[in-house]
Parts: sequence; structure tokens; C-alpha cells
Amino acid sequence: MAEIISISITPDSRKIFDEFYKAKPEGTTFSKAIRIIVEDYLRNKSNPILKTNRAINLFSNIDEWKKLINEMDVEDFVKLQKKHAQVGNLINKRVSKCLS
Repeated sequence: MAEIISISITPDSRKIFDEFYKAKPEGTTFSKAIRIIVEDYLRNKSNPILKTNRAINLFSNIDEWKKLINEMDVEDFVKLQKKHAQVGNLINKRVSKCLS
């Protein structure tokens, strides 16, 4: 039997839930959409407890990168090192291709 859980949506959370409802696939229940989002979050995060809501991307300022690298936990740092090596390999292949 399914468990019923209720949530309250505060005024400052309303915008997020409005975006959620717009992005939710047609015919998908609220519960299923929440489950998919949580599963995706847990699969892509080493620590499911949110420490910060800061997000950076490839084009972020280098000072933001420095701060993130110096503050991240060891497990996330190891993941970043692996991703950095993968990106480095891709860049090296592209450089070789461009120089050929």
C-alpha cells in the first residue's frame, strides 16, 4: 500500500513548484515525477545532503572555480579529477585533429 505524505509549499518555493509542474511530462503523476527527480539527484550526487545551492559551469569565473575546488569534500574532488582527465583527453584529441 502506498504511503501518503503531504508537503507545504511556502511562498518562496512557489516559483520552483510552478516550474516543476510545467516541466513534468504530460500524464506523469506528481509522485512519480518527484521520485524521478530524487532518484536522479541521488544518482548524481555523492552526498545527498545539500550543503550549498551554488552551481558553476564551464564558463564560470575562475574565482568561483577556486572556491568550489577548495571547499568540496574529498569524494567530490576525486570525481572532479576524473572528469578533468576525461575532458583533457577530449581536448588533446581535438587539438591533434585541428593540427593535422
